[in-house]
Amino acid sequence: MQLIVVILDSRPAYLDAGADGLSLLSLPLGAGTVYDVLGAQIREVGAARVHVLPGFPPGGSYARRFGGRAEEAGGGAALSVNVLTSSGLSELLHSCEPSDDLVILDPRYWPVGGFDLRELIEHRDDRRWTVHAVAVASDSEEAQEYVRLDAAGRVRCIRRYYESVTWPKTGPVLATVMPASAAEDVTFSSLGELRHVLSLRGMLSRDLHAAEGSLDLMQEEAYLALQEEHATARCAGSPPPGFRFIEAEVLASESARVHPSSRIRGPVVLQPGAQVDEGVTLIGPSVVGRGARLRRDAFVAQSAIAERVTVGAGQAVRHQVLARTDGPGAAQSNGRMRTEDGSVRGARSVAFARPRVEFNGSARAARRRGYPALKLAAEAALAWTALIALLPLFLLIALLVRVDSAGPIFFRDRREGKGGRMFDCLKFRTMRPDAHLMQRGLYDDNAVDGPQFKMANDPRVTRVGRWLRQANLDELPQLINVALGQMSLVGPRPSPFRENQICVPWRRARLSVRPGITGLWQVCRHDRNEGDFHQWIAYDIAYVRHQSFLLDLRILFATILTLGGKWHVSEAWILGTDTRRERLSVERGAA
Repeated sequence: MQLIVVILDSRPAYLDAGADGLSLLSLPLGAGTVYDVLGAQIREVGAARVHVLPGFPPGGSYARRFGGRAEEAGGGAALSVNVLTSSGLSELLHSCEPSDDLVILDPRYWPVGGFDLRELIEHRDDRRWTVHAVAVASDSEEAQEYVRLDAAGRVRCIRRYYESVTWPKTGPVLATVMPASAAEDVTFSSLGELRHVLSLRGMLSRDLHAAEGSLDLMQEEAYLALQEEHATARCAGSPPPGFRFIEAEVLASESARVHPSSRIRGPVVLQPGAQVDEGVTLIGPSVVGRGARLRRDAFVAQSAIAERVTVGAGQAVRHQVLARTDGPGAAQSNGRMRTEDGSVRGARSVAFARPRVEFNGSARAARRRGYPALKLAAEAALAWTALIALLPLFLLIALLVRVDSAGPIFFRDRREGKGGRMFDCLKFRTMRPDAHLMQRGLYDDNAVDGPQFKMANDPRVTRVGRWLRQANLDELPQLINVALGQMSLVGPRPSPFRENQICVPWRRARLSVRPGITGLWQVCRHDRNEGDFHQWIAYDIAYVRHQSFLLDLRILFATILTLGGKWHVSEAWILGTDTRRERLSVERGAA
């Protein structure tokens, strides 16, 4: 049994003007190339030969770019490389034994956590199955919106899908492992198409989810983000064979030449044969490819310089992949070139793809003081104490609920907690057991706006339930949720996904903290009769931005003062004058 490895290669648009043979696989990455990083993975699974299938007509120097470099990049013995055509792939597969396995990689879609071929192969415990590594984004903040029209072009409805909750589609296929014989006479242009064709042929298949998502390296920003990650990692660890640190976070090959007058700030990787001349300024994260040269007084910042490319004297390269040298001493890429007066013609800035930051805004100082951890511990202790003290009241209410109407004592409803994690929110049951089935028929009498539902004299509420609601005793069981760390005493109201999906920034804000039994909206809302969804959004966002122990204490005091929010208190007293103005601007935007 042999392991046949095929890598699909592509040529991104930002390399169209590049040198002959330059492709995604030959771009610099860390101390080697994209191909070298994949080669290390391939050697770990026991393969000694790799087949490269370019999706474009390869030039005469294409095959030479892959030979003999893995050892210099610290990856061990170099792999034997065979460049294929579509017909060549078919011939290769026809020559395989029925027991041979085929692994196909598409580095265009690079998993955020990196490729793990060993895990992919180990998930194929039955060799009849095909396993596909599929990117599935897990960011609960992202949403897709679709507008449905009727035959006359009128809007019928707008549907919003969140990737981690209701989005039913997968992302691109990153890698596939399968019986080599199953791919005979199959033509495909991508692994997604291969997955579809195999499914139509009745092949057994299983998807292995890369839950962190993937980077599309056909986009220049995505490649620069990957290059930044690898350069930073290389400069933080031990130097690979043939490399040395010439200063902090500046990793250089033994054959690289650096002029003493140059100014380099890492993380920067200088690959074999790279040359940095007099007066050059080089700012990381950057990588200078094999044989590339930065001439006198050149300026390079957060960029990747492809192999054998020259940055001319006085030239500037910022936030880009430089893949071409136009004439002696002139650097150009994607139409951007420094002119004689020092300006950059056609320049554009490119943002790096970075991890999303929590929404908490000005609460960063509170987080540094350990506010969330202390709040969690303190509230859990208070909740357990309250549960013990209120046990007789719990037993009395439970008895009344049971005697008043048939059904369970507690009402359990699935709500979204911090980070979108679902939990069972507990209340004493105040409605008939079939209340949820009756709600659709009562929507015409809904007294509030937004996704919430509320009506006067709701026919679903029981006699005991009406009293519990008036006294705000129905929510006492949520102390159990607080004791378990699912909720907080103070925070945004816990809501089901159906309500949270209405406003994307609001969802992102309120799911960045634990939901609370009481909150800013409950004690400050003052448009109850007109419907106050806009205030709900504004107060939730204001709480998340300004959360602190003092704010929590004020909200708890206001909750007691207003008997659970039966009338409102001034937000100026709770938030302060400046934050009140900020809340009002958010409210106007929500409206």
